[in-house]
Amino acid sequence: MKKIFFVLCIFFAIGSLSAQEPMMSFDKTTHDFGKIKITENVSVDFIIKNTGKAPLFLSEPRSTCGCTVASYPKEPIMPGQSSKITVTFEPEKEGPFTKQVTIFSNAENSPVTLVIKGEIIK
Repeated sequence: MKKIFFVLCIFFAIGSLSAQEPMMSFDKTTHDFGKIKITENVSVDFIIKNTGKAPLFLSEPRSTCGCTVASYPKEPIMPGQSSKITVTFEPEKEGPFTKQVTIFSNAENSPVTLVIKGEIIK
């Protein structure tokens, strides 16, 4: 009986610890710029919210190329709070494009991939 009680206590402790993790949610994970000129740098803000119960810490986002750069909050995002990740794209050649930025954190649902797309024209 003591062993069963001990095992149940361990399961409850593990369950309560996992409930204390941060969780990322975004207002959107894809943005379509539509048609943009080759000379036009464009940016979009992705709103990130910590829907978990512990501080959310982001690490350096990774993009699929050097033409896409993301700026992110360096300070922790507290539970219930929001911040923004700004993704800037610098066109290089004409045609359609799809770029990804991967967001890494201490959240339970890490990583999350943000996508930007559009078409570059003259």
